[in-house]
Amino acid sequence: MTSTHHALFTGQASGALRAVLAALIAAAFIGLVVVLAAVLTAAAFVLAAVGALGAAGYWVYRKVRGRRNRKDDGVLVARRGPRGWTVDEA
Repeated sequence: MTSTHHALFTGQASGALRAVLAALIAAAFIGLVVVLAAVLTAAAFVLAAVGALGAAGYWVYRKVRGRRNRKDDGVLVARRGPRGWTVDEA
């Protein structure tokens, strides 16, 4: 018996076992890639939903709060009138 010949498995049996193991490993790797893609897609959907909720909340906040007209007392505004410059309070 030589060192390259295995006593436990003959030529066809070891080839079939290697093919089955290779198919299992390939299927596991493909399954892992598919699961990883699904998890990353779900995470992207969650981030998009959180962003949309934040934008909708900010829109509602701006609608409810409204725009404030800030008029500071004592601010003078100079405008050019028909007879020269006029100064008004803002």
